[in-house]
Amino acid sequence: MQFVEAAVPLRVGLIGVGYFGKHHGRIITELSEAVLAAVCDTDFSVAQLAATQYNCPAFASVDEALPLADAFVIATPTRTHSGIAMKCLRAGKHVFVEKPITEGVDEAAQLIDAANKRGLTLQVGHVERYNPGLISLRSMLDAPAYIETQRLSPLIERAAGIDVTLDLMIHDIDIVLSISKSPVKSINAAGSSVITGCIDTAKAWIEFDSGLKALLYAGRLASDKRRTITVSQRNEQLTLDYQSGIITKYVTSGSSVKAVPMNDRPSAQPVVEPLKEELRGFIESVRTGKRPRVTGECGRKALSLALNIGNIIRDSDSSVMI
Repeated sequence: MQFVEAAVPLRVGLIGVGYFGKHHGRIITELSEAVLAAVCDTDFSVAQLAATQYNCPAFASVDEALPLADAFVIATPTRTHSGIAMKCLRAGKHVFVEKPITEGVDEAAQLIDAANKRGLTLQVGHVERYNPGLISLRSMLDAPAYIETQRLSPLIERAAGIDVTLDLMIHDIDIVLSISKSPVKSINAAGSSVITGCIDTAKAWIEFDSGLKALLYAGRLASDKRRTITVSQRNEQLTLDYQSGIITKYVTSGSSVKAVPMNDRPSAQPVVEPLKEELRGFIESVRTGKRPRVTGECGRKALSLALNIGNIIRDSDSSVMI
């Protein structure tokens, strides 16, 4: 594993300064452990604007930015992830790439192999793993038997060209896979393309070899955002509302069900920005060689399952709205 000396801030380059890239750029400049060494975007005017804001060089070409950084954050369209990440890895640079890791599973495997051969960190941006509510929920799990997730949003333009399974559901796929730690036994799925020409709403029923079962629901035709995960185990059920951060436990009390709040309201908690913790974790992995929370292999598995679900939906004779 290649380490980077901890005495000085890690030089990080940012490739892609769009919707997500802007947030990455801001956070990197706020971290004492890192310095934003360069920004790169195919629209050079966009790169220049960001470079002025962040006080660093701007480039339209990745090749020009490569010598200036030890690690790169890639926040470009998914179709470009494979080529850009491979170029960085072959140049000996550590890589953080936004989700989905790549368009295809084979491309993801090639990136994982390239990183492993060179002893480089490859981390995938499944930011929900750094959500403090989810971290608290996971500490309460001992024998999960059933998981149900709901991730709904209004339609936004930047997501219209990608299946909802790859845009939204993939977050919950990654989380369920990380909880199950067991091979997938079977998948059933249904969904519909309503507006965009891509899958806009999807449900997936997944069973694992361990006996765990999961029902995932994602859609982008809702009037507002909803983000929940419910885990049933033994004689209790735990529900996390990602947006409020509140965890509620439901337990049987005689013939009734009692709801018990498990944590304080966010106003009583320190504010934690998951993306900042995610990037801080990436920098720590680069510094120490510690395994990232979301490895390239985690990203590959989530992508593979998301693609399988999408294929099942497309191959179905039914296009009924669910």
